[in-house]
Amino acid sequence: MSRKTISRPTVTPFVVAYGDEQGGPEVDLTIQFTPEPRLAYRIPQAGDRDRGGVLWARVERASRTGKPIYGQMNADRQRDCMYDLLCQVCAEPASRTGDGWLFLDWVMPQDPPTWPEGSLTNMPPLCVECARVAVEQCPHSGRFVPLRVKLPRLWGVSGVAYQWTDDGWRSDDTIPWIKYGDDRLHCVLASQLIRELRKVTVVGLP
Repeated sequence: MSRKTISRPTVTPFVVAYGDEQGGPEVDLTIQFTPEPRLAYRIPQAGDRDRGGVLWARVERASRTGKPIYGQMNADRQRDCMYDLLCQVCAEPASRTGDGWLFLDWVMPQDPPTWPEGSLTNMPPLCVECARVAVEQCPHSGRFVPLRVKLPRLWGVSGVAYQWTDDGWRSDDTIPWIKYGDDRLHCVLASQLIRELRKVTVVGLP
């Protein structure tokens, strides 16, 4: 498929973060004993944790009227699209055929030699129409490989690790990939949901 040369995107994907979407301050964090100590919010809210018990970053998501930051994803919207397998651009159900859901992915340094089989991705799937738009408009689309994935397993999260100090929780380091079941998840503030791609077929865009 040929690419069009454009000066700037004409479509802003649903998952993209905006400049006016502020994250919650660290002073909102505390320690909770359940019975083991874990990261928590001082004032809990519904939806703070996913089904794996992982705490998620609170991010403003109502306006989507500020300046889009194309290199970042809003934690809530990325999580919604990845969990429900919605298109990352339009938020409608992603394309699914007998060969599986449609993803656009590319080889990363941490990927296994079996790539794309068994690779991990933080990029939600797409519908066919939006995948075509992404290939036309994304400056990184030269690396995109269309994939059909029969088994995109929920694998884990990425986010920021915290450690407990005399002054409370303080950020320690960014953890790009951490699997559900890992003991370190008790001190992670998640910002992206990760899926493992299994039963993968490399395809072309229709």
